[in-house]
Amino acid sequence: MIFAFYIFVHNLYHSEPAKIIDIKPQTDTIKLFWFKFEQKVWGYNFSFKPGQIVALSLPNFGEAPFAVCNAPGAKYLELCVRAVGKLTNQLHRMKKGDKVGIRGPYGHGWPIADAQNQKSKILGLAKRSGAGKNQNGEKKNVLIVVGGLGLIPLRTLILGKDKFLGKDTKIQIFYGAKTPKEMLFRYEYAKWRANNVQIELTVDQPQPHWSGKVGLVTTLFDNTPIVENARAFICGPPVMYKAVLAKLKDKGFAEQDIYLSLERRMHCGVGVCQHCGVGPYYTCKDGPVFNYSQIKDIPGAI
Repeated sequence: MIFAFYIFVHNLYHSEPAKIIDIKPQTDTIKLFWFKFEQKVWGYNFSFKPGQIVALSLPNFGEAPFAVCNAPGAKYLELCVRAVGKLTNQLHRMKKGDKVGIRGPYGHGWPIADAQNQKSKILGLAKRSGAGKNQNGEKKNVLIVVGGLGLIPLRTLILGKDKFLGKDTKIQIFYGAKTPKEMLFRYEYAKWRANNVQIELTVDQPQPHWSGKVGLVTTLFDNTPIVENARAFICGPPVMYKAVLAKLKDKGFAEQDIYLSLERRMHCGVGVCQHCGVGPYYTCKDGPVFNYSQIKDIPGAI
């Protein structure tokens, strides 16, 4: 009698085939793609945390990292992509039914606890004394400061607020964009607000019928009361980080309560190729989300 034993080892570099099942234009250059994996491979089960990334590949066009942005528990994967290069422009030309390769997820996401399971562990970072708690012993509120495409890596957290932060947790969003037409997920704002999410908007270049605020995202700090007892999550163009950090310090935020998602050129996703090094860290492996106190003294990090 012959016995055969099979060992399945998950290859970190192997892409799973996924089909485009829907495409939703967000702006003239940005589309929201819905993907469904072709099959569930034995030993491979896709799950992710808010803020993590995946690598999407197209034959003859290469591979690029993108932040996952769908709600937790969905049976599909959502990626919001701007057409800026060969791969992304080719992706924008694709239609429903076309296939891509996806691998991941990689990295550590936003430092949030799973409220449903009452986890005391902080996802992605070592737990600090008192981290994620308010004066009543419950989790803190969250101030999200984002610019441009920076809202994408935080959409999962917003859509899954009750799961990741708790129903009573408050989220306050400061969102700045170049023009009103370039604001992402506009059709979702009413639903967000109904779930204890406050969103404040500002634009650099106002257009006809725009009645909101005008100016950089930092101007929102000057005339908007900040949610109390909050941690701050920052994501957007690197040029905005120093100005936002200065505002947060002025408002009394401690360094350990500030988190940033860093933008670097990532390739392997597991810290091997070293393209995304930030001091002793790798953005793909140790990030992309970092605590400000971790990286504040690293030259060129911010």
